[in-house]
Amino acid sequence: METSIEKHHSLERFRATVAWQNKILALFGCYVYVRERRVTSRIAAICFIAISFIVLSVYSAVQSWGDMGQVVLSIVAVFYAIVGVARLSVAISDPAGCYHSIELAEEMYQHANGSHREECSVLAKYTDLFCKSVNLYTFGFMLSVVLVSVMPFGFYLFRGERFLPLGIVFPFTDGENLFGFWATLAVQLVYIFSGPLALVPSQNIYFAFVFNICLQYELLIERLKQLDETIKNGGCLPRGSSPLTVRDQLVKIIQLQQRSTNYITHIENFYQMQSFVEFLCNSLQAALTLNELHRNFWLPGFFVLPMAVGQMLILCSLGTLIELKSDQFTDQLYDIAWSEMELPHQAMFKYVLQSAQQPMRLTCGRFTVINMNLFLTIHKKIYSFFMMLQNV
Repeated sequence: METSIEKHHSLERFRATVAWQNKILALFGCYVYVRERRVTSRIAAICFIAISFIVLSVYSAVQSWGDMGQVVLSIVAVFYAIVGVARLSVAISDPAGCYHSIELAEEMYQHANGSHREECSVLAKYTDLFCKSVNLYTFGFMLSVVLVSVMPFGFYLFRGERFLPLGIVFPFTDGENLFGFWATLAVQLVYIFSGPLALVPSQNIYFAFVFNICLQYELLIERLKQLDETIKNGGCLPRGSSPLTVRDQLVKIIQLQQRSTNYITHIENFYQMQSFVEFLCNSLQAALTLNELHRNFWLPGFFVLPMAVGQMLILCSLGTLIELKSDQFTDQLYDIAWSEMELPHQAMFKYVLQSAQQPMRLTCGRFTVINMNLFLTIHKKIYSFFMMLQNV
């Protein structure tokens, strides 16, 4: 009874965290994750913000041509908007698919054995990890937004300097005079605060999907441990009032493995192009920022570079976490006392083993698997691109 309550509590925490993210997205009409399969006309607000931000950034880059620091800042800002557009396109193109992703994640809580303490512990562990990741990422991202927003006021009050955090200039205003400066700053602050409200929840929902994949692998590992115990106890291990035979457990393992494969395939199809866009934009941001920092002291670079590298590190770490759990599942398969099973059961076990040897992975536009090797490869490419810029 206690374990069933723990399972229900984990599911409710998962739903509550997703619902919190959806409430933020609902400010812009993005009802795509919780009990809704649609977007509304209010999505036009965030679409307008993203597109107008790109237009203004390109306009500003053209206007400030010759001032390399301002041009780079404008170009770097464009990449943030492109990432936002990529995430928006996922939500707008298939809102039912977004909802279905969360629906599949919730189903994994239902398929877990509520009377088995270890399985309930797995649910609780990954739900807690998801909630803490959401809180930490949201706090860190919003803290950086607040710091960037406060900096212009600090520069003006304490040093008498006019500092604009973004590389955009509002048309028909002169940034050299006081009115033009404050008008441009007001427009920039609108973009600074509205952008993260859409970007942060979409990243946090991605945490939900990745941790759910890891959760599924750990549930499979627990099922294999139960199977091994059953085999070593003569082929039948009582669980409550009804025994679970080796065949029953193998059937449950195969079903869970197929659900896990289908889930990873769904997430991969849904996010592979968005991942490609994010890695490309973050890589170009890092390369351009390094180039400008090499030329002179460029204050925005000390914010842009850590965020670009950090975002890639988060994505690659999550991909590596999936690989580690997949490898642990495969290792557990080899530890099973399969030789003590009957021949029909060995054939079923062979099917599980063959499927595990071709695991699904999350990829970057289907070009390469997302993991720490990709992180290292990208930074080698960034260094090469940086050296090329030095020789231009």
